[in-house]
Amino acid sequence: MKFGYIVRRCLLLTLALASFFAISGCWSSVEINKRFFVNMIILDKAEQGIELTLAIPLTNRLIPGMVGGAGSGTGNKEAHMFIAKKARNIGEAYRKIQSDISRKISFGQVRVIVVGHELAAEGMSSVLDFLARDPTIHINVDLFVTQGKAKEITAVVPMSERFTTDILASFVEKNIVITTTAADFLKSNYVGGDIVVPMLVFKKPQAEMQKEKVPIWMGTGGAAIFKQGKMVGQLSTKEMRGGLWILGQLTDSEISVDSPTDGKSISLIIHHLHTRINPRRSGEAFTFTVRVKAEAEVISSESDIDLIDLEKLKTVQQILNAKVEERISQAIEKTKQFKSDAFGFGKYMDWQYPREWKQMKPQWRDLYSSVKIEVQSDVMVKRLGTTQQPARIILPNREGNK
Repeated sequence: MKFGYIVRRCLLLTLALASFFAISGCWSSVEINKRFFVNMIILDKAEQGIELTLAIPLTNRLIPGMVGGAGSGTGNKEAHMFIAKKARNIGEAYRKIQSDISRKISFGQVRVIVVGHELAAEGMSSVLDFLARDPTIHINVDLFVTQGKAKEITAVVPMSERFTTDILASFVEKNIVITTTAADFLKSNYVGGDIVVPMLVFKKPQAEMQKEKVPIWMGTGGAAIFKQGKMVGQLSTKEMRGGLWILGQLTDSEISVDSPTDGKSISLIIHHLHTRINPRRSGEAFTFTVRVKAEAEVISSESDIDLIDLEKLKTVQQILNAKVEERISQAIEKTKQFKSDAFGFGKYMDWQYPREWKQMKPQWRDLYSSVKIEVQSDVMVKRLGTTQQPARIILPNREGNK
């Protein structure tokens, strides 16, 4: 009895101590009002090293419901600051920034990392090393590459969003660009470093005033092709769309084809895309087959074609599938030119032919540039819309007849 009593007392004491430590908090924590939360990391190549720019929302100036271009005298620039430092590496630049501000920098809210063209062409090893070593940066942050300096993004004034990062996040969510995360790049780095990353372009409006500073416009500009962790080429916007088909990332995207009857445009929306990539062996050679299957919905038509006619509808589907196959083939051919397996065909060889892959892997980039890749598209037009014929305004003729 005495032994059991002692055991119970010890258990109660242990639970009491555990509860005490649980409510005592973390001794090494930093209060939230003593932090700066970075939401975008911007990286450029400097003359001797790297330039790091951090985008930090100024929470003490944010107004509930305020957007980037709204309000009088309270725009995006006042609620959002950019701090930049140059150093030999990212870590050193980060320490310089931290020494100049009063609050502790936190990377837990980073959503986007933007890398300039020069740094991407030199190689992403320093960027990947920084991402892999800092546990506070989420591994699923989105990566972007710019055609020029990444720092140009600091001059962009979002008109419909609170911050520039919201626009970039929208590009990804709506599948306007290829989605590439830090995790994707880290994984590709272990198998050769071949991957595609979405690109951004910055332009000034044509009607630029000399006396007034005009904000820079930001848009999508295709995708960057990486080989062994270095940017070696670029996909055009149309080729990037083909890449979305290959990666199965196309969702609710518009595509237009010319009508077989009068050559006028018919616009369709793509739904429910499924992509399969299969390698097959024929003797000593291998052939890849890229099969895409989806549904399409007609959203507008400038043509007088009667899509209720099954033969005409079938012809439109053939034209649509031929266009999809062409876009996919163009994207693949561009990566072949740079000998970059940016869409990861090699991993399918590794999965299905592991023995052969071990022999092919050392010279895979040379083999990839000449391997046969067949593209098969099966997109079915499932919905024609509520209006079967296009609406037309009928004007009176010269005789006044209607």
